[in-house]
Amino acid sequence: MVDYRIETFLTLYETLNYHRTGEILQLSQPAVSRQIHTLEQEYGCRLFLYDGRRLTRTAASDRVAQYARSAVYNEKKMREELAAPTARTVRIGATKTIGEFVIGDPLSRYLRETEGNLCVMVDNTENLLHQLEHGGLEFALVEGAFDKERYGHILYRYAPFVGMCHKSHPFAGKRVRIEDLAGETVILREQGSGTRAILEHTLADYGYSLSLFKRVICASSFSLVARFVEENAGITFAYSAVGERREEITFFHLDCLPERHEFNLVYMRGACIDPVLLGFFQQEGNSIPL
Repeated sequence: MVDYRIETFLTLYETLNYHRTGEILQLSQPAVSRQIHTLEQEYGCRLFLYDGRRLTRTAASDRVAQYARSAVYNEKKMREELAAPTARTVRIGATKTIGEFVIGDPLSRYLRETEGNLCVMVDNTENLLHQLEHGGLEFALVEGAFDKERYGHILYRYAPFVGMCHKSHPFAGKRVRIEDLAGETVILREQGSGTRAILEHTLADYGYSLSLFKRVICASSFSLVARFVEENAGITFAYSAVGERREEITFFHLDCLPERHEFNLVYMRGACIDPVLLGFFQQEGNSIPL
């Protein structure tokens, strides 16, 4: 059983307010303070400090929160298994490229060969990591960058990351410089998506931003992004799977853009991951030529 003070700590970690924490947990403010103080004594470090009148987290509290969330998640999963051992639901997440174009085959094999329930959340990287932090997911398959010190991770595979345009566009099949993008219309996913972050970080490394483009169009669906490119409404940057098997779309390469990126299986350090499902993804990832 997870120590009751851990729930108090995690609530205060989120609210940064002793009074609000007490209201949520139906505790007095002095009781909240005592629980946090005893944790600090046991761990030998300060978990929270005041900056003037504002309560702030310490580096130690960030580390404790990582392990505490894993402990809470593991206990929650254990209780579910004990209550209904034959009907446990595995909850995983995937970013949209992976969810729409990559994981269908391994998940289909998993469903054919097992009897457990499965829930798959497809969303952007930012939202998936938030769900992971709060125990909503067992793990997430994520494209692009994330904090590798904060999360446990296993490399799933590398994937080609390219520019895409209509087959009649001047960029078709060519290698272009970053300066050549000026005046183009770019079609991107929403803020928080991995593919958008890759482009934004690349532009920033060379002193540019999205303002380099004449026009920026956002769409949360890769199907819609691809449709716009098919209609020659603009160019985009994404994993090659998005444009494959679409006759009107062809690829181009941006000189300064790394042409392959990692897909990673990301989890909270210390969390118990379903070994059967993990095995399916490891087998699938390792069996594909990179």
